[in-house]
Amino acid sequence: MRDMKKALFLAGSMLLASNSLSAATLDNQQQQQVKDLVRETLIKNPEILIEAMTEYRKREQLAQQNSEGQILENRKDLLFNDPESPFIGNPKAKLTIVLFADYNCGYCKRQDPILQQLVKENPDVKVVLKELPILGPESLEAANYAMAVFQQDKKKYIAVNNRLMSKPGRHSSASIKAALKAEGVNADELKIDDKVKQKIQENMQLAQELGIRGTPALVFPDQVLKGYTQMGPLKEMIEKRL
Repeated sequence: MRDMKKALFLAGSMLLASNSLSAATLDNQQQQQVKDLVRETLIKNPEILIEAMTEYRKREQLAQQNSEGQILENRKDLLFNDPESPFIGNPKAKLTIVLFADYNCGYCKRQDPILQQLVKENPDVKVVLKELPILGPESLEAANYAMAVFQQDKKKYIAVNNRLMSKPGRHSSASIKAALKAEGVNADELKIDDKVKQKIQENMQLAQELGIRGTPALVFPDQVLKGYTQMGPLKEMIEKRL
């Protein structure tokens, strides 16, 4: 313990010496002596580094949680109560979860039926669907068409979403239009206007603020889950919040 305190004291001295106080307090030789002492102490007591890194990670994690919580609070209406975002489940549900997904994401295709089953079994859960086309031009094309359908016919959007999400593998322009056609939608008649593009850009901005860099991502009012989540853990999280 004495060695650890000594090392931390010396490390602090070294930092002071290397900054604005160096000229006034330590000359070059003294600075080198301090550095040598710190190096020697850390070599003899490497656990100091492990403890320091553990503490640093704790503080970093806490800072990230605080930042995430602040963003969730500031953006709660846009995330959970936006009338211009499609959803599945009971509109008056007690708990709302947000899904960020991409139609070319294999894990999104696995997450989707789990969420469908959850809202079917639990009337207290609603899932807001946020298009997040990050996996190439076909992802953006599919998202644009899907949101254009939503603007035109909100009820038909869910069927189109399910059809696009259920296709194994990646989409092409042809498969996207085929999915639309299967649901009675003519892609050529859809209007991909500024409102559609702005909504998708808004989703991208929200994801960026929340540190979401991949899909799927599930956003609870108090937590962000990044990546695919199985039914069991998801049910547990929901039960804790109801």
